[in-house]
Amino acid sequence: MALWGQGDPRWIVEEREDTKNVNNWHWSEVDASNSSKKFFKEKFLELSVTGTEGSVRVSEVTKCNGEATVNNRKGKVIYFYEWDLELKWCGKTAMSNDNITGKIIIENVSEENTEDEVDITTRQEKSGGEHSKLHQIVKQQLAPKCREIIGQYIQFLQTTHGKQVVLPTKGAGQGINTVSTKTKPDSVNSIKKQMDAAVISKSGPKKTENVTLQRTEFSLKDTFKCRREELFQCFVNPDRMKAYLRGEADVDPRESGKFSLLAGAITGTYLEIQPEDKIQQHWRFKDWPAEMFSSVTLTFKDTGSSTELTLHQTGVPQYSLEQIKQGWTRYYFQPIKMTFGYGSGSL
Repeated sequence: MALWGQGDPRWIVEEREDTKNVNNWHWSEVDASNSSKKFFKEKFLELSVTGTEGSVRVSEVTKCNGEATVNNRKGKVIYFYEWDLELKWCGKTAMSNDNITGKIIIENVSEENTEDEVDITTRQEKSGGEHSKLHQIVKQQLAPKCREIIGQYIQFLQTTHGKQVVLPTKGAGQGINTVSTKTKPDSVNSIKKQMDAAVISKSGPKKTENVTLQRTEFSLKDTFKCRREELFQCFVNPDRMKAYLRGEADVDPRESGKFSLLAGAITGTYLEIQPEDKIQQHWRFKDWPAEMFSSVTLTFKDTGSSTELTLHQTGVPQYSLEQIKQGWTRYYFQPIKMTFGYGSGSL
């Protein structure tokens, strides 16, 4: 038992009355989905602008699909979120009392994109001169205000939920050590890179240390509403991989062919490819010690109404186990379903 003032401070039981998560060492998570929906609805419904040709406002949030979580890992606060939004706008021109309406569609709101990278599309419901005048106001004045709200969203998550996952420690202030999801404008904003630096590289031993790492294995299983050949292509077809990874996919889908994904964060070799049945890979994450690879096996099973995917990965460093498992779900399985519509519906 470590004594006060001695030993590794991560394991010292501090003077906390609730005895919870000492030094914020353990993983904790808060579901921020409901509060995020409330934030979007309140903020967007406040929007209105007036131009020389008329005035418009957001009258309804017609779609707010997605999820958000705030996580703490070893004192680091990490944000995951993904949203698709649709707003209804209405207004009147200076020359007409007709109620003119349209839509604002906001897509790809996620921790991977800054507000400037979010896709915002505006539409008018009917054609005509008066409708086009108000549509111009929407595009030039209302849409930029929508983008500002997306920029405010990460600050909302920090102030509302950041302190929920990081508990105060003895002698420490109330500040939150965050992994910011917004980078400089000229840099690539990727939460994958931030997670690499903030979690895996800090929790694992340095590559130059002469140590023996404990390695482990795991399996994951998920079901996709698509044909087996369609799901199989999501792991060998470069265009499909670029679509759901939202980044470069340098892929040579043949036995002994190399692959490099997400700007080199994931690299490896195809060891075996059995069309529509099985893929085996030599697979590594860039922050693992040099020359360390794991083995990944993907098997595809046609269940009649869907396709069942089983993933088995061996040789994973113990310290990065949870991060790698979550990575498969967050950056592969869920995006495949959302991008291609394989999460619901019929074949």
